[in-house]
Amino acid sequence: MDKESRDYEVCLCYHVTRGEIEDMIKENNIRDLKTLCEVAKVGDKCGGCREDLDMILSEVNS
Repeated sequence: MDKESRDYEVCLCYHVTRGEIEDMIKENNIRDLKTLCEVAKVGDKCGGCREDLDMILSEVNS
């Protein structure tokens, strides 16, 4: 699946999609990765999604 799709599963450990992440960033006015990980409850198990999370965070806030 395309990483740009809102249905793309960013966090495989917790099954969180790009769309859910984008919505959380906008709804909570999140500006940094640490806060995003805490609010979305992602990125703390294997850490494999952190690069994608950071990229999405930058795109939403640009």
